[in-house]
Amino acid sequence: MDQSLRAALGADRDPEFAMMLPEGWIRLDADDAARDELLERVRARLMAAHRPDLWAAARASVTEAFAALQQSRGVAVMLQVDGGDGIPFIPASVTAAMQSAPDGGSLDDLVTALITRGATPLGGDTRFIREESRETRTEGGVRLGVTTVRYLTPVPGTGRRRALLLTAVMPHEPDTPEDDPLLSATRFAVDAHVSTLRWLPRPAPAAAETS
Repeated sequence: MDQSLRAALGADRDPEFAMMLPEGWIRLDADDAARDELLERVRARLMAAHRPDLWAAARASVTEAFAALQQSRGVAVMLQVDGGDGIPFIPASVTAAMQSAPDGGSLDDLVTALITRGATPLGGDTRFIREESRETRTEGGVRLGVTTVRYLTPVPGTGRRRALLLTAVMPHEPDTPEDDPLLSATRFAVDAHVSTLRWLPRPAPAAAETS
């Protein structure tokens, strides 16, 4: 159930969350307006770099990514849009989506299954269960490796029936070793920023109008 439907049915809205982002990164909502804003940024960057030949592929990639995010009930995407001037490039993006059990029960079974597959707490932060996987994909005829890290944390006040899922995607060469310095630094940076997540107070309900 998405936020608008939950509101229409009188259910409490999920609280908003905030987290620190690396320098040069922005957070966008998972809606069409944010997609169009990002597309304009990408187009301007490619034009400035004299690479209009890459625009069609970039537009398709961003459009498909937002469609997939919306389909999975995503609420936000976080990624780097500015670089240079000493800002380090972090080859990753992070999406956020709300999760709930199909039967409306708790997510304890899901957490247990993740732990069985090797998921662990995020460092010493037991608010998060962290699961990492790696695969090789072919996109646009090019093989690349992708390391994906998922972080699951319960939404406060929901009795563990809803959780926030953060998914970090880190592309790299297919033969990049696990201890590659850039990949290791990217993992560390994303872990560190995810650990800053905090939940914001729910807004007070609007007072009923009187005649």
